[in-house]
Amino acid sequence: MTATRALKLVLISLCALLLTGCWNRKELNEISIATAYGFDKNGDRYGVSVQIINATEIGSGKGTGSRVPVLTVRTNNERSIFESIREMGTIAPRKIYSSHLRILVIGEDLARAGIAKVLDGLSRDHELRTDFYIIVARGATANQVLQILTPLEKLPTDKMYTSLETSQRNWGVSTKVDLHQLIYDLVDQGKDPVLTGIRIVGDPRIGGNRRNLNSVSAPAYLQYQGLGVFRKDKLVGWLNDKQSMGYNFIRGNISSTIVRMPCTGGDDVEVELIRTNHRIKGRVVNGEPRIDVTVQAEGNIGEVECGMNIATNEAIELFEKELSDQIENMMKAAVARAKYYKSDIFGFGSAIHRADYRAWNRMKDRWAQEFADLPVHIAVNAKIRRTGSVVESFLERMEEESD
Repeated sequence: MTATRALKLVLISLCALLLTGCWNRKELNEISIATAYGFDKNGDRYGVSVQIINATEIGSGKGTGSRVPVLTVRTNNERSIFESIREMGTIAPRKIYSSHLRILVIGEDLARAGIAKVLDGLSRDHELRTDFYIIVARGATANQVLQILTPLEKLPTDKMYTSLETSQRNWGVSTKVDLHQLIYDLVDQGKDPVLTGIRIVGDPRIGGNRRNLNSVSAPAYLQYQGLGVFRKDKLVGWLNDKQSMGYNFIRGNISSTIVRMPCTGGDDVEVELIRTNHRIKGRVVNGEPRIDVTVQAEGNIGEVECGMNIATNEAIELFEKELSDQIENMMKAAVARAKYYKSDIFGFGSAIHRADYRAWNRMKDRWAQEFADLPVHIAVNAKIRRTGSVVESFLERMEEESD
């Protein structure tokens, strides 16, 4: 062995001695895994609720069945979120571990007071990832929402997380917002945030009891309803379901949904949308901002409640025109409601910025009022691709025979 090779081996050995391994490891029996946070405001103080996994009850075949799968602990007397989380050590038996957080629930009172300070503290926490979803407790506190047990999922946060994704993907009245997206919307002068609302249906006192898990029809359950409209960091109002769907059409968040349209005889036809595309274009004309929104939609007829022959070209053209009008009406309703709140939740200001940054710099400081007066032109082109395996509705045959 040469001297050079021997020296290399000595250096490698010394470097190996300096390695400390998993110096910051945390054993499972030393931590309490948090899956959800809930933030509330009481006067000038904050209340923090943390939903912790009861590992002995969710392990395969190891649960006793006599205890609930999660525990929600709460502190309610600190002047900052950071202090409240640290105070959890006086209640929880182990250190709260937040890296597996899936849901953050913000109480409506806190949302109306302002969430910027809360988010600033969260964004500085090195343990937190940014892929958890943020929602607003509608007509309730965050603590009350985190008290509700869910029958179909052992962990209530799994239910809230997957239901939010499913409702946006298949219905289109909610929207997924994580910490990164929410902070981006807050600092962007050309867009205001929105957050999905969640409400408690039924008796919340029973919802936190094991009785809620042992009933065919749960006495209390959680349901997503509407979008919360923010102006800067403060909640100022709500969009209803149709307006929320219109918002998602404008923002391009619709993957699939159902649109109900009137049919001859006073009944309805339902169309399943299978594909949508959107475009938001800003322009400045004679110093005045303008917005053009175009939406392309494709759908299949899913249900026909009237005795109408849908196999003709005339019927298809009629349905396409009505479908376009229905989507356009929802979008206009969303714009009108957002203008009422003077909250640019669609990012129209960002579109103007991209189109003409000099004009945007002149109007950005008064954008709330500019947005309220902003002309928005909406164009929708909807197409019916399929009418279903049954071309002629048997309802038409039934009506003919009854005559």
